Formats: sequence, C-alpha cells, structure tokens
Amino acid sequence: MKRVFALFLSLALILSAFSVASAEEGKRVLNWFIAGEVTTLDTGKTYDTLSGAAVAYFADTLYRLDQNAEPIPNLAVDAPVISEDGLTVTVTIRDNAYYANGEKIVAGDIVYAVQRVFDPAVGSQNTSITGIKNRDAVRAGELPVDELGVKAPSDTVVEFTLDAPDPYITKKLADTAFAPVSRAFVEQWGDQYALSSEALLASGPFSIEGWTGTEISWKYVKNPYYWDQENIWFDEINIQIIKDANTAINLYEAGQLDGVSLTTDFVPLYAGTPDLVAVPSLRMTNLELGINSIEVNPDYSNNYLQNLNIRKALLYGLDRSELTDIVLNGAATPAVGVIPNGIASSPSGESVAESFGTLVYTDIPAAQEYFRQGLEELGVDGIKLRLVTSDTDESIKIGTYLQSAYQTNLPGLTIDLANVPSSVRFDEMMAYQFDLALGGWTGDYDPTSYPNQFETSYAHNHGQWKSEELTALINALNSEDGTDFELRWEHLRQANQYLIDNAVVVPLEQSVNNYLVNPNLKGYITLQLGSSAFDVTRAYFED
Repeated sequence: MKRVFALFLSLALILSAFSVASAEEGKRVLNWFIAGEVTTLDTGKTYDTLSGAAVAYFADTLYRLDQNAEPIPNLAVDAPVISEDGLTVTVTIRDNAYYANGEKIVAGDIVYAVQRVFDPAVGSQNTSITGIKNRDAVRAGELPVDELGVKAPSDTVVEFTLDAPDPYITKKLADTAFAPVSRAFVEQWGDQYALSSEALLASGPFSIEGWTGTEISWKYVKNPYYWDQENIWFDEINIQIIKDANTAINLYEAGQLDGVSLTTDFVPLYAGTPDLVAVPSLRMTNLELGINSIEVNPDYSNNYLQNLNIRKALLYGLDRSELTDIVLNGAATPAVGVIPNGIASSPSGESVAESFGTLVYTDIPAAQEYFRQGLEELGVDGIKLRLVTSDTDESIKIGTYLQSAYQTNLPGLTIDLANVPSSVRFDEMMAYQFDLALGGWTGDYDPTSYPNQFETSYAHNHGQWKSEELTALINALNSEDGTDFELRWEHLRQANQYLIDNAVVVPLEQSVNNYLVNPNLKGYITLQLGSSAFDVTRAYFED
C-alpha cells in the first residue's frame, strides 16, 4: 500500500526536472539512485563503496558475482587456471569485447589497469588488489611498473603472479580495479582523465553522460559495442543522489524513482509490502580514532587518543543494542568485534561470534573508570573531541547518538559534531587529520581486509596506528598462511583480539540495508559484499 508523505517546497522542481530527463519516447529507462557523492570515477583510484557503485555500470570486470556471491565468467571466458603451487593465475578473456568507442579490448588493457593502481605517479588510494607480486615495491617506486606480477602473453591471456596462494583470488578478480583501461585514451586526456564523463571510456554495459565530478544527477547510456548487449534491457539509467529521506520517498511514491535507499525511520512503515527489500550487509560501521602521534604526523597529533584508557572508555562507554534497536529501528546488529559475523566460518564450522566471542560490549562503570584514569594520566579535568560524519540522515543520526551517549556516560567529555558531505569526510580521513570519524568498511572476500585497515603501511589506516605485532599477523595472513585455513583462522583471531585489546577502533554495528524497489523491477542481484548492494545492469521491467 502506497503512503503519502508531506512534499517539500522544492519537490515540484525536482519532479519536473527529473521527468524531462527520463521521458524520452520509446526508451527503456530506469530511474535509480546512489546513496551519496562519489569521490572519483577512475577505476584505478576508487576506494569507497559509493564510487565503486558508480563505476560498476561502465567498467567490465573479468568475473561478476551471482546472487550467492559466487564468481561467474564475464569478460573472462572461463574460470582461471591456477598453477599447482597456487602462485600463477591465468585468465583468458573473450575475443569479442569492445570499448564504447568501438576499440577492441585486449589483455594488455587489463595489465595497464592494474599497473595504474600501483604506479606512484597515479597516486591511487585503491587498496583492493592484494597479493600480486612486487606490488609494494612498485608502489614505493623501488621497481618500475612493468615488474608488477601481471603480464599479457597474448591479446586474450592475462597472467597474474602472486606472492602466496590466495583462496579468494577468483572473487577478487570481480573487482572493477581489474577492469580494462585503454592506455591511448588515458594518454589522450592526460591529467583530465576521468574528471568528467567525456574523459571516461566505458568497457562495460553502459557509458556515462552528464558527470563532471560534482553532479547529484547523471545518466548511463547503453553501450552499443558491449559484447553482451542483447542481455542489457535498459537503454538508459538515470541516477539521482538524494540524501534527504523524505524527498527520496516522495520521489519514489510519485513514480519518479524506481529505487531509493530507505533510512531506518521509515522501515516500519513499509514492513510487509512488496516494495521493501532488505539486504543483509557485511559492512562494519566503526568509530575511527585519530590516534596520530607527533612522530607520525607533525601537522596533526591527538595526545588524548594516544592514551589507552581514553580509547577503552570510548570502546565500552556506549550501548550498541540501543543504537541498533532504537536509533536504527532494528536495521542493524551490534558489532561483535572488528571482523563481521557471517563473512566466514571457522574450519570447524563456527561463526565469527561463536569462535572469537563477543569482544565489544557495554560496561559503563568500567568505561567511567578508564576515563577517570585517562584524565588523571593526561593531567586534565576534561577533554573535547570533534566527531566528523557524512551529512546523510543515517550518519547524522548515529553521530547524534554517539555525542549524547558519550557526554552522558563519560562526564568531562565534550563531543563537537561536524556533519559534512561524504567527500569532505573522506578527505579528512585520508589526510589523517581528525579526532573521531564515523567510518565503515565493506571488505573483500578475505576477512583479512578488516584487520588490515589498521596495519602500519595501509593507506586507509586513517588513525595511523603503528604496530609491528599487527603487521606480522597481516603479513602471515597475506603470505605464508596460504590456503592453510586453520592457521589463517588463528591469525584472524589474534588480529581481531589485538585490535580490541588496544582499542584501536570502536566497532559499532553491522548493517542491514533497506530499500524501496519498484516491484515490477526484476533480474537485479543483491549482494552482501562488493561495491554496491545492487547490480541492476541486467535488470528489466516485467509487464
């Protein structure tokens, strides 16, 4: 049953503009959404889920994920051939693949794409590609990019050389970082490459139009040269970024959007309707701590957060069940640790929670004692910390809750809340210049990616935590553990425990994402992991 909400004064203008953009005669059009601003559409540089979702429409991947998150051949013609020692992975790509300008896609374009990720001259923050031989030395400028462990023996064969056997390699090859990139096109545009839709060349089912880096609306247009175009039903996909939940729902109810992200306030209103689609997520929402020491970052250092007792006070000084059940209306579950429950099972079949235990919980008296000791060690009566969040409804809601909970439970702590556009929050975190930040992580298929966020050399180690112990664990997981799942599981347990014992991060909740989707839309795929919860590239409307 449809429900009517109060229309905003600006809604009529939005509806009018959107109707003009999507009503061209005879075209099959999907009016869709992305939940916030994108930071880049360069496949070699994307590192956040919003940008990854925007890129996925026009970047063709070697493999794509089915409804069960299993990789199926896409640009690749078959499963990869893996050598007996697990160190060489050979992928054969189809011979009938073309870019949107009609230029043929060859294996060397995939080699070039991967090289760009690690080329220090490109300055990529993309860290999704792990395990490739010489990657760290190339990124550090110690070796040239052609020494990276990726080669093209022919126009249809790509060969990857790994540091160690990787049990998740096929799923990792479904990442858009492995999508082909035309060297000639990149060189033609130079430093303007990927800064606008004109300076992007699609290899996937759609090209992008009307994007120059700051838009809140643009469209994807069917690529006439795409190898699988007969299975691409939509001629156009119009994208809107609408952060206000009321406006988004009004547009959906008016038929101007076929899908919207639903904030937790509205989930009960749509319960039991065919419009409501819940997608369980392995995304962890965390309170990240800017632990920077003066030695690490002379320009920005936080003496308060270098104190272990202050960090432990933040770890135990809030009620995660209150956050998930009341603030988020049950659209999330409390975090159990750094690694999300459900991403993998132990060799004996136990879940993360069963095997590792619930490591984060509420203990207000202990938190207050930690805070008291921390203030005493610092020689102050109170402290003030700035918390930066995105300016989306849900982020603001979580930030407001954290501000209230901490100021209530930890007298002497003041939280200044800053709600900013997602791109501004990303910039602050990647500059390592923040006190507290509401962050999140949707990792790849290897649980190692979750503790890896806080490893010394990792680009997204936002708090700049430095630890030889954690680095040793991560190195073991990424190399000598190989396919020994019992050893891998033990090292995962140790890394998870280490991060909680040292209160390096405050895990908050594990998301369940809710959406309103036109019930007539069929053929889309929902995913727990990956750059987007939805793959609508092969979706269609049922008559």
